[in-house]
Amino acid sequence: MEFRRVFVWASASLSVLASTQLPKVDLAALGPIYQSASNASYQAFADAKSQAVATLNEALANGANTYGSLDNQTTSFSVSVFELTSDEPLFDFHFEAPGLNGSLTKGSLSDETIYRTGSLGKLLTMYTWMVHIGDSVFTDPITKYIPELAQAVPDSSNPILYTNWSEVTIGSLASQISGIGANFHVGDLATPYIGGPSPSEVIPEAVSLGFPPVNNDSIIQCSFYSYDLPPCTREQLLNGIIHHPPVYPSYTSPVYSNIAYQILALAYEEITGRSIEEGQLEIYSELGMTSTTPTAPGSDANAIIPYNTTFSAFDYNLGLAGPSGGQYTSTKDLATFGRAILKSTLMPSYVTRRWLKPVTFTSQLLNYVGAPWEIQRLLVPANSIINASHFVDTYSKTGDVGAYSTFFGVVPDYGIGLSVLAAGVTPHTQISPVRDAVVQIFYQAAEAAAKEQASKAFTGTFKASNINSSITLGTDGGPGVVVQEWISNGTNFLQNPYLASYDDFRLYPTELSMEADDLIYYSYRLNFLASNGEPTEGDFWSYNNDYWMFLDALIYKNLATDNFIIGFDEDGIVQSVHSTGLRVTMSRS
Repeated sequence: MEFRRVFVWASASLSVLASTQLPKVDLAALGPIYQSASNASYQAFADAKSQAVATLNEALANGANTYGSLDNQTTSFSVSVFELTSDEPLFDFHFEAPGLNGSLTKGSLSDETIYRTGSLGKLLTMYTWMVHIGDSVFTDPITKYIPELAQAVPDSSNPILYTNWSEVTIGSLASQISGIGANFHVGDLATPYIGGPSPSEVIPEAVSLGFPPVNNDSIIQCSFYSYDLPPCTREQLLNGIIHHPPVYPSYTSPVYSNIAYQILALAYEEITGRSIEEGQLEIYSELGMTSTTPTAPGSDANAIIPYNTTFSAFDYNLGLAGPSGGQYTSTKDLATFGRAILKSTLMPSYVTRRWLKPVTFTSQLLNYVGAPWEIQRLLVPANSIINASHFVDTYSKTGDVGAYSTFFGVVPDYGIGLSVLAAGVTPHTQISPVRDAVVQIFYQAAEAAAKEQASKAFTGTFKASNINSSITLGTDGGPGVVVQEWISNGTNFLQNPYLASYDDFRLYPTELSMEADDLIYYSYRLNFLASNGEPTEGDFWSYNNDYWMFLDALIYKNLATDNFIIGFDEDGIVQSVHSTGLRVTMSRS
């Protein structure tokens, strides 16, 4: 008997619509397939560090790698990989471009050197919001907090030219699905901007490109990115936003919007009674992020300023646009920040879990959008038995401003994160070849370390003291912890009628845990699969390939047979295995 047909209610499989060439994905349920490595002592991490140094040095020598070109003359960068259990980085690498001599204000480039963040700052803004306000207001319309937008609602009778602000929520702004536009007076070709033509040439140059002539008197004379115009006031900003047509109705499709975060900063001030900059400074102080500031640091700061402040825009004040990308930080502080996120240092863990989730798709198969996460999925090899991989999600944020580009990401499944900060002539193109090389190396190292840890922790036989029940666990070429034998009250439990059609039984962590009796207990779930876990072929929408539909299975007197409670000692070695469905505890023999 096949328990799926007995215990799962689901629609019939979809008809085969077309053949497809998708990668083979392992059928383990979404999430980590092992508990993340508890420390950095594993050889996989040491090997990864050596490999990463060699890989980056080779790329710099060649001016390129598989992932793109590197500027080895006029763009410096810092890259760091961090984990949860230590303040010391897993990996730390800094490149000082020879053409940027004199760009460092103090000594050598290090993990304490300050870069501008660009739009990575949106994440710092949203973290401040999540800590001080939370997401309980995410369904509130923005008109509740910004009266100027509430007054503009009548204009929405023309939905093509005017946003219906009553439909725009806090959450839609945070997750870039409000439908509003991208910018106001940042890179507007009718106004002067940093790196653009002189003020007198702005309109003539635009006209030469094919844009129509416009009356200069009708242009709001302010900017968030110009040395020639004053910063925009609240009145000018909101007036410009109100008169900027929407891209979509809210909750239709994501649009990368800087003005969304400028609006959120105004709402933060309305709700808390203080500016977002004041809130951020409080957060940075609590976390000990001594290099991070919402505005330019003092003249004695340890910073990298390519050539000069005018070229780099290092100290340019973005004004009300600051919350969308005006902050300053270092790789050391970003490691502190990442650990605070993953360890839920300043917010409840359930809020963190809710925040670390996608809100909407993009047009790309492996990319999603959160608040304001840019979520990338990567296939990492996980099952050499059937040559399959599993998805690992990175919750990241990128940024660009002036002569600076940045990347920051956390990987909940591995308990690690990374940052890449670049400054110089071509900072944007410097990020991906550095980041991608490090990601490929350290994600596989994190997987290998976690698997080695699981092998040491689980391998062995566990027996009950009062009945003939036992279970033998280990690891092999597949993912998770494999159940090699399971005896229940003298019966080969894996051969009972409900399980006999399956030949692949693997335990995976659920992140539920508690401490008692000098042990740390973790809840694991057992996946039952046939054909060594081979995915169903032919129907690429087959529900048989989506294991979330089959969890909490084979229930006996209200307890699921796939539920196990695993007891670890202080050295991380499993000492007890409790099957909740069978009401038996088995101890290491």
